[in-house]
Amino acid sequence: MDTHLKRIGMDMPRWRVLAILHEEDGAPMSRIAERAVFRISTTTKLIYRMESEGLTSTSVSEHDGRVTEVRLTDKGRDTFEGIRSVASLVFERAFHNCDDDEIKMLLKTSRKLYDNLY
Repeated sequence: MDTHLKRIGMDMPRWRVLAILHEEDGAPMSRIAERAVFRISTTTKLIYRMESEGLTSTSVSEHDGRVTEVRLTDKGRDTFEGIRSVASLVFERAFHNCDDDEIKMLLKTSRKLYDNLY
C-alpha cells in the first residue's frame, strides 16, 4: 500500500488519519491514536504536520479543555476522496479471497501484537 500511496504523494500514517477522520470528524487526538494504533506523541506530531499542510484543523474541545479535537479541512476531504480509489484497489487485491472472519482475526491479532509491544 505504501508504495502506491507514495506514487501519489501520500504515506500510510497520513492516509490512516484521513480515513479515520472521514469516518469520525471531530475526533480527539487520543481516539485517532487508538484507532490508528499510533503512540499519542506520534499522532500529535502527525496531526500538526497535517494541519500545516492544510489537511486538518485542531481546536480545544468545548467539553474538556484538555482535549484537542481534530477535523478534516475541505482540502483534507478532497485529498481523502482522491486517494480512496487507489487505496480501495490495493485492499481489494490484498483481501480478495479472505472472508470477514479471517479479516477480523487478522485485526484482532495485530492489535494483540501491538499491545504486547507497547
